[in-house]
Amino acid sequence: MAEEKSEVAGFLIASRQPPSVGHIVTIDVVERWRGRGVGTLMMDAAEKWAHREGVRSIYLETAEDNTAAQRFYAGRGYRKVERIENYYTDGTAAWVMMKGLNKTTNR
Repeated sequence: MAEEKSEVAGFLIASRQPPSVGHIVTIDVVERWRGRGVGTLMMDAAEKWAHREGVRSIYLETAEDNTAAQRFYAGRGYRKVERIENYYTDGTAAWVMMKGLNKTTNR
């Protein structure tokens, strides 16, 4: 969770799947905090945690129509690997995006 002056600015939930895969289950930044680096800080923390845990790759899902999120993740080295139809309850498809973590990955 990201906090600023006791106010929640965002949160991220991640998990480790044996033997060496990480999953960003969800990330959200409160609208008024978007564009201020909160998402970057949370993703940095999640990737550092994954690296310490011995994770070799990490993935997430993002809505097909959320191009801003796709650009953000692509800028961090995530690549689209699979499209999933009707992933969200409203019928929106999702992209699975994945990033390899290696021994020199610090974030």
